[in-house]
Amino acid sequence: MACHCVVIVREAWDTRDLVGPILDETGNIKPGALQTRFEPEDLNALEAALRIKDAQGGKVAAVTVGAPRGVEVLRECLYRGADEAFQVDADPSTLDDRALSVLLAGAVRKLGAPDLVLTGTSVVDGENALLGALLAAELGWDHVAWVDAVESVGGGRAVVKRAIEMGYETVETLLPSVLSVGVALLEDDPRAPRPAKAMLKLKMKKVPIPAAAPSELGVADPMALVTTRVARREAVPARVIESRTVDAGDTAALKAMMAEVLKGT
Repeated sequence: MACHCVVIVREAWDTRDLVGPILDETGNIKPGALQTRFEPEDLNALEAALRIKDAQGGKVAAVTVGAPRGVEVLRECLYRGADEAFQVDADPSTLDDRALSVLLAGAVRKLGAPDLVLTGTSVVDGENALLGALLAAELGWDHVAWVDAVESVGGGRAVVKRAIEMGYETVETLLPSVLSVGVALLEDDPRAPRPAKAMLKLKMKKVPIPAAAPSELGVADPMALVTTRVARREAVPARVIESRTVDAGDTAALKAMMAEVLKGT
């Protein structure tokens, strides 16, 4: 059966190569202190949806909340093979997962009747891995988290393999359903994202991306839905590591240093 998938994608702060302090005296991120990137686990979710499309047809739609800060995540989805993209015109930095789930549920309904909605499991919106579960609750659908692979879709059900402690389990869920996809750590992982295609870049570079205001999705005031706010951020103090030089031929000095190290542990 052809399968219609919607993938929730986000632009995240890139914290891989931090240089110097990024927070101001109020605990907020300094403007320009961080670059952004495509949320890696959302890319894994996109790949899972594209593999379903490759195997049995259907279409893939990508949805995000907010305009690009540095990475055009929706266009990146089109370059990799998504069929359509849709933007919710709201500022995600001011919203919690509860408010985002309501907006995204409205976007999913506007896009039609998908069989699956996929998103990353552990995302930076709240560092709580709850967005998929909250979105499923808002839609009234089932939810499966820590998905490693979608093994089959058909007959009103999806069969997926999910990670559990010390292993995996295969679960069957009724359609429609929400799947939260975990991170791909290996190159041959079925969730490892495919590269963008040059032909699609040329084709999709200037394709208009439709957008909708919250009011068009049935949400009069997204801020009224917010229940959790970031009060302050604090940087972890930098560790000061002292070095010491010991003569390799001085056995007594080496033993004394080792005794001091072991005492400290």
